[in-house]
Amino acid sequence: MLPSTSGYLILLSQRSADEKLNDIVGSAYYVAPEVLLRSYDTEADVWSVGVISYILLCGSRPFWARTESGIFRAVLKMVPNFAETAWASRSPLAKDFFKCLFTKDPRKWLTVAQALSKC
Repeated sequence: MLPSTSGYLILLSQRSADEKLNDIVGSAYYVAPEVLLRSYDTEADVWSVGVISYILLCGSRPFWARTESGIFRAVLKMVPNFAETAWASRSPLAKDFFKCLFTKDPRKWLTVAQALSKC
């Protein structure tokens, strides 16, 4: 059972800044790989913002499968395809932005401030 919103906010405020989160929460299409691996911090939300932005820019999901477990496997293993027709007219800057957001190594993830500065 997922915690209530108010309970979740209390949980976040009570944890130390270097403490990792380990609950799998969120929607399958937007979940970051580190959430699935049960060791993440709030910067995992940048991944979700990347997924939403990707969908808004090109009209398709960066990670897709017919089942939730298939989506999770895709998130863990796949790299978004920027060779699709939808990406042909997108700028190299846009492609670079998403490559930075979807890096599999959490140590290389953009922070919120870095992502905003790239926009």
